[in-house]
Amino acid sequence: MKNFKKVLDFQKLLKKFNSIYRDIDSIHNSDIPDNDVEHSYRVAMLCWFIVVEYKLKYDVNKILKYALLHDFVEIYAGDQSIYSNKSQKSKENKEHKSLLKIKKEFPNLKSVWNIIDQYEKRKDEESKFVYLVEKLEPIFIVLLSENDHFLKRNVKFDDFFDRKQKKIKDLDIFAQIFNKETMEYLIKNKKKYFNN
Repeated sequence: MKNFKKVLDFQKLLKKFNSIYRDIDSIHNSDIPDNDVEHSYRVAMLCWFIVVEYKLKYDVNKILKYALLHDFVEIYAGDQSIYSNKSQKSKENKEHKSLLKIKKEFPNLKSVWNIIDQYEKRKDEESKFVYLVEKLEPIFIVLLSENDHFLKRNVKFDDFFDRKQKKIKDLDIFAQIFNKETMEYLIKNKKKYFNN
């Protein structure tokens, strides 16, 4: 019975993860925001597709784990919008406290904590790849379902571009091709999506 209680406790944690909302509309319903579980699943599937489609020599199992866990620390820290002016240090502190709390609740999940730690350090190609794709995935959602996302938030293209590129510009990996193509598309169509 002890193990069963832990299973229910973990399911409760996953339910909380599902209720961490993001600053973007859900792809299937514009009346509700996207959440971390939907985003993480899409990132995992997108990464897997890209690896297969381009015959990349990455460890798919590692990529899927990174993708599914990349925002797990937001369970107690929440998601910080790209448009927020809060400091990166504040975000990192909140996420660190969140991770410590989750580790305390589930100390036996050492393999999960190791994957999160490896992802945060971004020393292998797989973690860098997931990080870059994860930063682009919300843009794809906006392009597919919420054309007025940037307009509603009065986002200037140059500010958006600078914030996105600052986080990913130094990642020298294959996925930069998607970054380049995504930004070229936005530049070409910025009058449609941005207030400039």
